[in-house]
Amino acid sequence: MVVGGRGPISGAGSDRAPAARGGRRRPPGGSRPAGPAAGRGPAGGPSHRHDRRQDEARPLPTPKPVAAENLIYGVNPVREALRGRRRVRVVWISAEAAARGLDRSVREWSRAAGVAEPRIVAVPVEDLVVRGGTLDHQSIVAEVEPYTYVADDVLLREHTLLLALDRVQDPQNLGAALRCAEAAGAGVVIPRHRAASVTPAVVKASAGASEHVAVAQVRNLADFLEEAQGAGFWVYGAAMDAPVYYASDFIGPTVFVLGSEGEGLGRRVASVCDALVGIPQAGRIQSLNVSVAAGVLLFEAMRQRASA
Repeated sequence: MVVGGRGPISGAGSDRAPAARGGRRRPPGGSRPAGPAAGRGPAGGPSHRHDRRQDEARPLPTPKPVAAENLIYGVNPVREALRGRRRVRVVWISAEAAARGLDRSVREWSRAAGVAEPRIVAVPVEDLVVRGGTLDHQSIVAEVEPYTYVADDVLLREHTLLLALDRVQDPQNLGAALRCAEAAGAGVVIPRHRAASVTPAVVKASAGASEHVAVAQVRNLADFLEEAQGAGFWVYGAAMDAPVYYASDFIGPTVFVLGSEGEGLGRRVASVCDALVGIPQAGRIQSLNVSVAAGVLLFEAMRQRASA
């Protein structure tokens, strides 16, 4: 804050200046000696102390950029990343969250996962917005290794239940579908083009499930489905007017194929499917969110297998 020092005291009816503290007298004319005095401003100028409000008004330095694919944000995504397949390098948390003990939580998550503790840095909340590119950071952003997709042949070899998504472009839908697949123990297949990939927004929408579920990214989805059939999988596509899903047998190796909400399954993808199945609805809106439909089908397969 600015504190004005006392200015020169002009004489009142006398040529002599009043005595200063310590017995020193001012020079004739009532002026002070030239040169700055301790704790005061430049000679002849007003006296100021450091103004912290001026510092607060200055713009924060721009954080060193990190590639977007190497960032995640949100409490669950960071916790699951520490438990998952890729290394967490740095964790930034807001100063307010650090005061609430979020830094201790990060250390506890690391110890519980048996991984090296990442560098933890407390920063202003504005810094998190710049780093994460979103207001939805929940006071925590982390730098991680790039997301690693599994090979399609590994997916076919290690899973008997798969979810294939045809041209699903909404990150929220993909993230929610990954969450369903992870809960059902299923692997996921997505096309490399004209479809959402695993981004920070997808990781956040999946609540960190992306850090555990196996995801393959393939050049051509129809070709992959034919490859799956050759490996012994039955391929079921979801369609509006198809026979009810629970009349089919999902006990053997199964791939469920769901299309985008706007267009549904592509023509060639639909033609490759062994059968089409539908989810009956009683309401007026004759559509389901793709992640909801995925959950219905995946958990029906789980139910049948548990009862077999």
